[in-house]
Amino acid sequence: MPNRISLCTSEPLRPGADIPVFYEVEAAGDNRVALYRDPDAAPPPETEPDRDTNPHVDASQDTEEECVTFEYAPGRAGVVWFSGLSTDPGEDDAISPGSYVLKLQQAAGTGHARAGGSDRAGEGVIDLAEPLPFELTSEPYFLVGSFTTANVLIGQPVCVPLAGLLRSFGRPVVFTGHSGDDWLSVSPAGEVTGVAPEGTAGRYGHLVVTAHDAEDPGARPATIAVRIPVRAGTDPVTDRLRVATWNMWYDATRVLNGEDKVLRVLLESGIDLVALQEVHRYQEPGTVRRLAERLGWYYHQYPRLNDDPVDDKDVGVLSRYPIDPDAGGFGQHYLRTAVVVGAVTVQVCTVHLDHTCYGPDKAPPGTRRFTPAVQAQEGASARAEEMEEHILAPLAPYTARADDQPVIILGDFNSPSHLDWTSEVLTPPVNWPATLLLEDAAFTDSYRAVHPDPSANPGLTWSPVTLWREELQRVEPLDRIDFIFHKGRRLRALDSHTLTAGAPAPAEDHPAWEDHPRYRYNAWPSDHAAVVTTYEIRRP
Repeated sequence: MPNRISLCTSEPLRPGADIPVFYEVEAAGDNRVALYRDPDAAPPPETEPDRDTNPHVDASQDTEEECVTFEYAPGRAGVVWFSGLSTDPGEDDAISPGSYVLKLQQAAGTGHARAGGSDRAGEGVIDLAEPLPFELTSEPYFLVGSFTTANVLIGQPVCVPLAGLLRSFGRPVVFTGHSGDDWLSVSPAGEVTGVAPEGTAGRYGHLVVTAHDAEDPGARPATIAVRIPVRAGTDPVTDRLRVATWNMWYDATRVLNGEDKVLRVLLESGIDLVALQEVHRYQEPGTVRRLAERLGWYYHQYPRLNDDPVDDKDVGVLSRYPIDPDAGGFGQHYLRTAVVVGAVTVQVCTVHLDHTCYGPDKAPPGTRRFTPAVQAQEGASARAEEMEEHILAPLAPYTARADDQPVIILGDFNSPSHLDWTSEVLTPPVNWPATLLLEDAAFTDSYRAVHPDPSANPGLTWSPVTLWREELQRVEPLDRIDFIFHKGRRLRALDSHTLTAGAPAPAEDHPAWEDHPRYRYNAWPSDHAAVVTTYEIRRP
């Protein structure tokens, strides 16, 4: 069996997309597939790597070559994926359009079979096969191939902007309608408009849109299919609402192309409304507003009150349905957003509770027992006070009329649920107080309403990538700490699930990934799983 590598696709490769590579070696060992810039191509962005400290730089290669990243190649054959590589020229591991080379390599001095390259023991790496050159196209592309919009009523105008979903690499682009319903059209700037006519209720409006390079008519166009559900004018605009809560892990900046990945998840998952936490980027337009503008959605962001934005709450809301700016509000520890879903206004309260004194750190390893040590740790945090005095108390006027205007309290609680843990204490708090207080206030945990058995469906949200706590030198206790609670007879949870994308690599300290940790390439741009609940909106 010869050593070889090959691409697993015949489609044109583009920046930001996954690159699958098949490898085959004569002997398993310390092998890898590495991605290099072509030394004869345009120079990489900005700074040259430090070859004394950068583990990605191959000491046995020509100094003009730069290893962007690599994936380990275990066993004698398999497929490695280069996923989520950045297209931002400000990133030193960006792969903008251009020429690249893939190499099958092993650590020098391991004694494995090889087919060329240096055999200097202990120095750099050794090439095992002929390099595989490939090109990344600069042709424009959409982040998704298709998506479904919010529902529209007959006679109601449609307005769906598409420009924010297109990667054009700075090229001027013109949008045109390729095929679809004649009541829909797209402007040259990428705005789909139209009015749903009589006779279309219960159907979908369809429009396939292409984006052409305005200066190169021969370039391959990007294509996206837009699907618009139409309902009768006498019907409610929807009887389903898909709600999510999602901690953004510092504005999704810890992974490459994080903002694009957030948009892709929201569109592919059909989410109608998402509460965001850890949206710290406040400079205009800010993360929440920028995401909304790219999607063409409504948004509500916690106001900037202090000179130091760290003193303000790091929360916001995105919604496909309108937000009433005059009917919302905020407190020190929450953002209240009035989302208008047809004839129903839903009060959505986004929270991000105190992150200090994480209680599960004190539980016996591998257990979910609320012990005296856990109780003391939880008591040292401000979470119970936040929930009782700074969230539920000021929201009391709204929760009192929840049967008319349903109330949803959701977010990152930084503590588990009393429904998931057993208790060994008899003095308050006898179990996790934040969720107990919500239950005492007649709120329903939507995930546990659908999945009542925590052993069968643990619903873990912390953490898909944080598996090891370096400062404690212990395995990270995994748990359910992100919640969607609701109150009011107009809402009924039909489904609830956690959500991640791909197979996220752990956010671990590894010497081989010192400069570019593997989690930076994750398709999932967060260190929390999201929670998604689909509600039935009941009629009065």
